[in-house]
Amino acid sequence: MSALRSTFASILVIVMAALLASCETPPQGSIGRSSSGLNEYGNRPGPRGFSTVIVDAGHGGKDSGASSRRTGLTEKTLTLDMAKRLRSELGGFRVVMMRDSDTFVDLDDRVRIANRYPDGILVSLHFNESPPSIAGPETYWWRVDSYTLAKRVQSHISAVADQHNSRGLVRRRLRLTRNPMIPCILIECGYISNSREGKAISNSSYRNKLASAIASAIREQAAYGDGNLGPLPPFIKAPPSRHGDSRGS
Repeated sequence: MSALRSTFASILVIVMAALLASCETPPQGSIGRSSSGLNEYGNRPGPRGFSTVIVDAGHGGKDSGASSRRTGLTEKTLTLDMAKRLRSELGGFRVVMMRDSDTFVDLDDRVRIANRYPDGILVSLHFNESPPSIAGPETYWWRVDSYTLAKRVQSHISAVADQHNSRGLVRRRLRLTRNPMIPCILIECGYISNSREGKAISNSSYRNKLASAIASAIREQAAYGDGNLGPLPPFIKAPPSRHGDSRGS
């Protein structure tokens, strides 16, 4: 009987160890596995094999976003145009449009909508304004599981961009880079405040090139996940972003 109890205890230890191991956070820098499902902090490998892309056209409705006196373009109009172009480039994926008309969607509502699709990624599209000397696309990320997606996107859009004087790949805690429970990035497709870049952005063929570049990066990510893009960045445990947080948070 004692031998039976000993055998049972040994089996129990093995089972408990397996259960604990399955609950561990994936190690930093792990390559070859991919994230799926909802996860509060995103401390895991990047997405691979996902089937859904949530395309978020930034601003909309009462929120015009950035604007250009030179071209008369507004960010909310450009982002919707870009979202539709990106959708047309993403054949084979289920594309969810956060908005497909000039409507206002609260940032927290955008997060809630994104969380309805645990098999997806969120790509939020924006255009920027700043002192006229700054130009070029930027890609923002926060979660570890969003890093390689952001890196791929920034590489692809930089390759077709008209200008290259921007901050590039930026880790920043924003409501659309921290708060969703799926991999999420925010792309500033360029600076409409820069005269040369603003002129390029006003050209539909240039926006087509940007949309195609973003779609190519998304396809690469779905096929290869983190691939050979090097070790993942360190995890930073931070609270969700809220209205009123400083922009640098």
